[in-house]
Amino acid sequence: MMLLPRYTKALLAALALITAGSALGQYPAKPVKWIVPIAAGGPNDIMTRAVAAELATAIGQPVIIENRAGAAYIVGAEAVAKSAPDGYTILTAPAALLVFQKLTYSKLPYDSQKDFSYIGIVANSVMGLFIHASVPVKTVQELVSYAKANPGKLNYGTSGVGGRFHLATEFFQRRTDIKMEHIPFKGAAQFIPELIAGRIDVLFFPPVAQLTSQAKAGKLRALAMATAERFPDLPDVPTMTESGVSDFSFPDWIAVVGPAGMSRPIVDRLNRELSKAVIAPGVKKPFADNAFVPLTSSPEQLVQIVDRDLKYWAPVLKSLGVQQE
Repeated sequence: MMLLPRYTKALLAALALITAGSALGQYPAKPVKWIVPIAAGGPNDIMTRAVAAELATAIGQPVIIENRAGAAYIVGAEAVAKSAPDGYTILTAPAALLVFQKLTYSKLPYDSQKDFSYIGIVANSVMGLFIHASVPVKTVQELVSYAKANPGKLNYGTSGVGGRFHLATEFFQRRTDIKMEHIPFKGAAQFIPELIAGRIDVLFFPPVAQLTSQAKAGKLRALAMATAERFPDLPDVPTMTESGVSDFSFPDWIAVVGPAGMSRPIVDRLNRELSKAVIAPGVKKPFADNAFVPLTSSPEQLVQIVDRDLKYWAPVLKSLGVQQE
């Protein structure tokens, strides 16, 4: 029997919804690729791998970690932005990628607010100021005095221009009127050993177990924490405010995003499973060892957080004069 024309569109629409629903019901039907835009071995990489293991169990498919380091997150982020929005490629996206890049780079192969589907926040970390024990200072104010008396003698390591470690150090230098030499690396797996060996003098970085153990052994010194309260694992280390540098903090959250255009049911599924994964027993030690605390958000809350931080840091970074091509 031939259908009347006025019913044809309704039937086709219904069939489309059934097909789409069936496809979503099968998600994920294959392994999910999770890109980490830094070298393997750093805190963000370790945190991602711990969460990915829990996510894989929850969704019943392997979650394959792929490290794509280079150009301060840009290589990995571009790969995800250009991927199919089918939920099978996601990205570890720290605040430095979603906020600071947009404010410091004049040209990027993606727009952090338009070219990604925001899934949610998974963790927050703290940041500390560490120096090698050979630097003859024991407090932040002594470091400032030493740097002023020895211009250009001190150096500091980061994972690249425009990242939070670089910007934190630049902010610190501007606030204290000092200047140190910048030595960029691809990731923490490279610059932490350099600090321990004494080839790097200064480092702004989360108080991960590798650093705190070296500080307790006397090979490094933790001068201050860029937090409102002292860090429990280093209770004798003052905050930056207690050290005479007030209002010094950086957004340290880590989010997960995918390519723009992901379907809302898939985004919600990933958000739901990630929110469970970050509080699973299996992630407790990796998080603690790398100075992370679980933190979750809805996709909409992540949008609001990015908007908030962009508005707050735009004038700050403009005053610092940090700009990349």
